[in-house]
Amino acid sequence: MFRKLMSLKLQTKLMLFFSAITLIPLLLLGIFTYQVSSKMVKEQASTGIMENLTQINKNLAFFSRDIEQLSNYIYRSDLVQEKLQKDEARTNLEKYQDFEQVNALFDSFLGTKNWTINLYIIGFNGDRYFTGDYLPPQYNQISENWGVFRKAKKANGAAVWDTHYTIRHTESQEVVLRVGRLLKNEDSEPIGYLIIDILEPSIAELYQSNYQNSKNQIYLIDSEGYVISGYPSKTTIGTKMTHESINSILQSQRGFFDTTLNNQKYITIFDTNEETHYKIVNYLPEDEVTKNSQPIKYLTLLLIVMASIITIWFTYLFAISITSPINKLKRVMKKVEKGNLDVQFQATYQDEVSELGTNFNSMITKLNTSMKESLEKKSRLQDAEINALRAQINPHFLYNTLETMSAIAKIKGVKMISELAIALAEMMRYSIKKDSEYVLLEEDLLLLERYLFIQEVRFQKKIEIIISVEESAKGLLIPPLLIQPIVENAIIHGLETKVGQGVLFIQIYNDDSVLSIQVKDDGKGMNPVKLAEVTNLFESKVSSSKLGIGLENVVRRVSLYYGESYGLKIDSEENVGTTVIMKLPVIRKNGGKVID
Repeated sequence: MFRKLMSLKLQTKLMLFFSAITLIPLLLLGIFTYQVSSKMVKEQASTGIMENLTQINKNLAFFSRDIEQLSNYIYRSDLVQEKLQKDEARTNLEKYQDFEQVNALFDSFLGTKNWTINLYIIGFNGDRYFTGDYLPPQYNQISENWGVFRKAKKANGAAVWDTHYTIRHTESQEVVLRVGRLLKNEDSEPIGYLIIDILEPSIAELYQSNYQNSKNQIYLIDSEGYVISGYPSKTTIGTKMTHESINSILQSQRGFFDTTLNNQKYITIFDTNEETHYKIVNYLPEDEVTKNSQPIKYLTLLLIVMASIITIWFTYLFAISITSPINKLKRVMKKVEKGNLDVQFQATYQDEVSELGTNFNSMITKLNTSMKESLEKKSRLQDAEINALRAQINPHFLYNTLETMSAIAKIKGVKMISELAIALAEMMRYSIKKDSEYVLLEEDLLLLERYLFIQEVRFQKKIEIIISVEESAKGLLIPPLLIQPIVENAIIHGLETKVGQGVLFIQIYNDDSVLSIQVKDDGKGMNPVKLAEVTNLFESKVSSSKLGIGLENVVRRVSLYYGESYGLKIDSEENVGTTVIMKLPVIRKNGGKVID
């Protein structure tokens, strides 16, 4: 590696050296600057979101206090006290009247609130009052050793909160939180239980409006790590969070750190409610944050590019000032090497190179006289070599050589090489003999078949070729070598670079007075910008390297033969394929004359 480096030209070595000692520190500085700026952007975004989470936690605390205040109103309600102390054996009519009165009380409590909650009063006297459509089975029978009943009994009249857990990840979780309270009469004797079921929408509406149309994933979890609410995904509600970040979340009050979710980089931002001890967690996609630092990235890249251009330019000027006299002397030596002894090195500066040039001029002067005869001989030899190089291998010689190769391959038993040589020889012979203006479509298809045979051998089973030619079209006349360049373009630009097998479909048919030739592939295709560019080149008939020599030749020939009424149209879609349709007039041969 070092030897190759030291073998480079002096100017190249000087530019590489000075560019390296300038650009490497600049590049490292740019990377460091971008990383620092990206980190600052992430920290600022995380801090802003954490403040938002803190506000959501405050709203959640207000909501919790409102729910507890509601339980206090019901706890102290004279109407509830009266109903729960009535005799269980009273008439059904009286029970119905009591139910209506309690429901009216519920409506007065909830009338001004936009809550999605259900209230249940379970009396020891058998009374059951509720706001939902039905009374859940677990509330019909008082099980004082189960869940919220056990917690409410232990609290002895104080409000208690309970998270609704589940072991089914696919179960739709409507109730996510419960508030329970043991109801007592004026003598502090238990008379029943108050249960408030809080549905998930009541919790979600406290925060989801801030994150609509975003890629964030929000979770509200309790102190044990169970998911109370989520947005937009709600599949884990009621289950214990198992993500690797949960331990860090449960062990800290608030903060943010990097993590991975669904194989993507995320920033985990969380805050804890000091009253409820619930934690709201925001998983923010890192690319959503770093896109805000894209201007910094592009500015850094722009500065690096500009500094690189300036550095390379000054390095070039410095290197050229050193190497220019050396290259000048080198060019003079090249002229002498070719036999021109009438040259002199003109020194620009008074340095070592100029001294070397003066010595070289002296040597040339001394050799000029003695080398004349030798130069004349060398000149004659060069003329002979030039004449020999001008003798090019013509197509007839190449055709005969291919025929010889085919014969040798047959003798040696190498059938495939023989067939390839024959196919290529036939194509050469076709190109040699076709000096007429028109050929039969059937003849041109034979050339196409030989070309496709070579491509099939080359690509093996990578390309499936389907040819459909209407029988009546085979006798029509077209200019020679018109279809093969289009097919070649489809293979090279459409199918050769495609991963997996591709399909090439060639369809030719006679439609009244128009001969349609369609070449279709399912290769990589073109994006809309590229398609518009190629279509414009087709329509304008302007020479361009972007079409390729063969395809440009076809476009220009069709235009010259038939005018603007006929030509090529192209349709393409990226990663779907490309279709080229060539429209030609129907021309038949009759009595040796070409007629339309």
